[in-house]
Amino acid sequence: MRLARVILRVADMDRAVRFWSETVGLEIVFGSPTFTFMVAGGTQLLLNQVDGSADPGSTELVFEVDDVETEYQRLSERGVPFEVEPRPVTTDGERDLLAAHFHDPDGNLASLTGWVRRQDQR
Repeated sequence: MRLARVILRVADMDRAVRFWSETVGLEIVFGSPTFTFMVAGGTQLLLNQVDGSADPGSTELVFEVDDVETEYQRLSERGVPFEVEPRPVTTDGERDLLAAHFHDPDGNLASLTGWVRRQDQR
């Protein structure tokens, strides 16, 4: 079994599409007035237009990258509103998992993560 899609409810489809495609850089596969399908690695991100305001709930999207510091800089320069810089959130003993998070225009939480060698192992 694999996770195929994550659906985010959005209040303003045009605003959400601009953020996730132009600012974050995800590729649009298909779009309609109520759904936009985007490529996010091996999983699709679907934006779903809802009437009124979107309720972001407690869902978090986690994007893992090979070089978290470089991707953090790239996305920051594109205008992604990170709330914290990449910092260690857990370790496997040899590597630290760095994470930085942001909220999209509808308040949905997303994180950028990546493994790095532990500082004391370098």
